Amino acid sequence: MDFNAIIEPAIKFFSTGIGAMIAEFARAIYNALYPANAGAATTETSAVTPPPGK
Repeated sequence: MDFNAIIEPAIKFFSTGIGAMIAEFARAIYNALYPANAGAATTETSAVTPPPGK
């Protein structure tokens, strides 16, 4: 089973003409529903103070 033979028509469809318009519309809907507004993950040491008496 040749994976390239299966995926090539789909790539060609979504690269040109109406397929490209469909892909761009789907991308816009995805970006509207799931915005990338989260900051990057960082590693910070927190200054947690122990409770009094410990």
